[in-house]
Amino acid sequence: MRKQVLAPERVTFLLSLVAYLRDTGSATVGELAERFSVPPELVRTLVRFLGTAGVPGETMNYQDEDLFDIDWDALEQQDLVSLTRTVAVDDAPRFAPMETAALIAGLQALTSMLGPEDAALARATAEKLGTALGATPEAPMSVTDGPGDARVPELVAAIEEGRAVSFVYRDASGSDSRRTVRPQSLTQGSGTWYLRGYCFERLADRTFRVDQMRELERAEIPGAAGAAPGTADPAGPDAPLVPVPVAAPPATAAEQPMAHEGPVHITARVTEAALAPLEGFAPEVLEQIEDGRFRVRVEAWHRGTAVQIVQVLPGGVEIESPDWARASVREWTERALAAYGG
Repeated sequence: MRKQVLAPERVTFLLSLVAYLRDTGSATVGELAERFSVPPELVRTLVRFLGTAGVPGETMNYQDEDLFDIDWDALEQQDLVSLTRTVAVDDAPRFAPMETAALIAGLQALTSMLGPEDAALARATAEKLGTALGATPEAPMSVTDGPGDARVPELVAAIEEGRAVSFVYRDASGSDSRRTVRPQSLTQGSGTWYLRGYCFERLADRTFRVDQMRELERAEIPGAAGAAPGTADPAGPDAPLVPVPVAAPPATAAEQPMAHEGPVHITARVTEAALAPLEGFAPEVLEQIEDGRFRVRVEAWHRGTAVQIVQVLPGGVEIESPDWARASVREWTERALAAYGG
């Protein structure tokens, strides 16, 4: 007594049959029966059924070109199965050019944050994707203007290892200061990397623009092992450290902590001439006001952003809100005037 071939097994056979015939070109009914362990008569029945199967086209109706087709004469006269048309199986999912470009951009943005092995794999994958878009090894597709920022992987490593870093930082007013920071997070906004961490000079969380750091190096965490007794949290290395109890210099308005993590928005009035220099901040034009200027909104990841916006075209940008942004610009102006005896 022959084993009954159930419907699910028949579907599996048909799917396997199509793939097999695409590789071999053709096969006799006997060869297929032996290959897939099914009765020869069932092979003939299912092959005839395959000639009526397919995928509906754009009209959602089955037209002739939407169906599989076989060499009927070969089947009837030679017991030979040969497909003359296949449908759907050639429709492998593919990324649209825009999707592929976005993947390349993402891989190249991540490369600078990865270790050597993972970075090499990301570059190789981006190169393959670029080739799929028509790029060549001699002229690969790239979305970057140059090598990645070497400071980024160093900061990523510091975050993962829970260690501190030291660097010279130039703030929005142009003043340099040496900072020791325990990094907490690294984010990117408006094409710039921002480091969030605990600053031991200010005894508070601060956000720093990575491109304004220099002389980046490893550092000992003040109050850790080897420092003065009682300055480290006894709960362990993963617990928050109790800062060294020293007086912190007063923070400028630009250094005051943000009200919350993540970006906030600055609203400003700008002249038409200031729009082009502001492109690096990705401004959103809200409206044109009566005096001919434009009201724009800029995403800010750092309090110094307000000063940087004003600096792109002195006299062409007026900060409207929030209050801390206006205070940052006012303080920067007063410090600049004081430097010249104003």
